[in-house]
Amino acid sequence: MAYRITAGRLRGHWQPLVDLALGAATALLFVLSGTIVSAPLAVAQLLPLVWRRRSPAAVLIVVGCATAAHTTLGMARAVGFFPATIALYTAATHRSPVIRWVLCPAVGLVMAAASAVRHGPVEGLLMAVVTVTVAWLAGVERSEHLRQRAEAERQRAEAEHLRLERRIADQATAAAEDRERLARRVHDTLAHTVTVMLLQTEALKATTPLGDAARDRLDVVLRAGREALTEVRAALADADEGDPATRLAARLETLGAAGLRLAADPPDLRDVLAPPVLAVADRLIGEAATNALRHDGPGTLLSISTERGAETLILRITSEPPSPPRPRAGREAGGFGLLSLAEDLTRYGGSLVHGPRAPAGWRIEASFPLRVGTAVAGR
Repeated sequence: MAYRITAGRLRGHWQPLVDLALGAATALLFVLSGTIVSAPLAVAQLLPLVWRRRSPAAVLIVVGCATAAHTTLGMARAVGFFPATIALYTAATHRSPVIRWVLCPAVGLVMAAASAVRHGPVEGLLMAVVTVTVAWLAGVERSEHLRQRAEAERQRAEAEHLRLERRIADQATAAAEDRERLARRVHDTLAHTVTVMLLQTEALKATTPLGDAARDRLDVVLRAGREALTEVRAALADADEGDPATRLAARLETLGAAGLRLAADPPDLRDVLAPPVLAVADRLIGEAATNALRHDGPGTLLSISTERGAETLILRITSEPPSPPRPRAGREAGGFGLLSLAEDLTRYGGSLVHGPRAPAGWRIEASFPLRVGTAVAGR
């Protein structure tokens, strides 16, 4: 990537110098070879070449007509046709089919006809046709090469995007499988434990003489145990985790009621990040907000900002504790939540760094892979 950028900058600086040197060399050849028959026509052949990259069609018409007129006045063919071949080659590299396949041959035929009138069918027409055809086909070949290279770059970018999407999908599938395995283990453990507790409580109620108050307490325990078992099964069977943005908003609202202050609403990243990566971003904002309130206390100010790059989105979160700040003993390395989020983000191709900020507070900076062709919403 850096090499392509450097090469593009060098090409942008060197092209005017190359055009200037080529124009000076051509003008010198005109003067030294005695090619000039008409000074105005010679200027019309040479001067427009300065704009040949910006307006190739117009330059070709002017240079081609000037060359044809100059040829009829007796201009030598070898050097005299040189500006026209340069203009023809440049126009033939243009992406417009009309310029390449209509205008270029038409101007070439005009110059060839003028050469035939002045120098005859062989020395004039044939030589002009060969010269014009070689320059024209060279430009067409160059245009095709540029088109193929641009197509290869586009396909390479699409392949990179597909690899990223495939990796994200694989990670999402693996995460879903992990959640399913964890849900089964939790279900089995809780179901076994609660069932044993219910059976023992039923046995205690059936075999032990108890007063009315004690039986009422056991009934409450049994009812709570059965309801808990039903709710656990229903919760673990529910695969829909809900809207991440809604969960994050509810969490921030709760933390705000407890004393956390937000500098601005968190950015809406739903149109920027793929769903699995978006879930990590929402968890990171929620974790940072919780840590800020827990470690710095009520009155802490939380600031969230984003920065869009070519392939990544940078999410920055900083906390500013109230004055005077509370002590932060034992928090220099961050907690388990941030370490877990860093591992999740690394699996998706991102990164996460965090640590204390001067003079007080905490900073988090995360890099998320971007979707192609989206824009940061809510910035």
